[in-house]
Amino acid sequence: MQISSFRKQFFKRDDILLFIAIGFFIIAGSLNNSFKKPPLILDKQETAINLNKELLIFLSAGNKQLITDLLWVQTLLESDIGHYNKKDLNSWMYLRFLTISYLDPRFYENYLFGGQYLSIVKDDLLGAVNLLKRGIEFYPTDYQLRYHLGFTYFYELGDTKNGAKWLESIMNHPKAPSFIKLIVGKLNLELNQNFDVTILFLKDLIASTQDKYLKERLIKDLYAVKAEKDLICLNRNQKNCDKLDSLGLPYLKKNNIYEAQLKFKQFRVNRKK
Repeated sequence: MQISSFRKQFFKRDDILLFIAIGFFIIAGSLNNSFKKPPLILDKQETAINLNKELLIFLSAGNKQLITDLLWVQTLLESDIGHYNKKDLNSWMYLRFLTISYLDPRFYENYLFGGQYLSIVKDDLLGAVNLLKRGIEFYPTDYQLRYHLGFTYFYELGDTKNGAKWLESIMNHPKAPSFIKLIVGKLNLELNQNFDVTILFLKDLIASTQDKYLKERLIKDLYAVKAEKDLICLNRNQKNCDKLDSLGLPYLKKNNIYEAQLKFKQFRVNRKK
């Protein structure tokens, strides 16, 4: 009798605990549906998987093209817009594009579009430079790769020397727009700080170009460079200053300061701020 009574009390206690547990479960479910949970945001840089390229090449055997295509499509699908500000060549997209370039060194779009994406979207400038340079190793005369490399150097990195070098290499390319010559002239002036060299460069371009619009721009630029050079000389009271501008008009002296008769803007590159 005592055992039977004990079992009844024990089962009563279990029933109570079961009802309490069910109650807590219902309350927890209700609260879970009632409150808005903060979204879980994972940084793609932290979650992306990049396999060792040497190992991948070894394992691919005769299927390099297939693996390259799969990696390329996967990279495009997973691509994000988060900037990568570290300068350590370790962004996941750069490593992915680099792996693709080892699997298929002749995959042109990987260099061109990969370089542009790294530079413009990801802000991974060093990654873009390295990828574009690797592309030029396999496509040494390609206009697009050289153009984007020069553009990244002078506009994004502020590297005048390398910007001038790569843009000058395509200055006379059939695909090159007219403004490339203008940029090269400005970069050379900034690089050499030599007005005379720039004036000779602009005069040569004016004489050789058949583009009407470009010639008009070059004439204005020549006016600006020569006027700046001459006015510096005149207002510093230096010797052997030229008192006529490139159009043959004399400089005017107002309040003891020499000025050009025509308004002009300094011949300089407008950089990204």
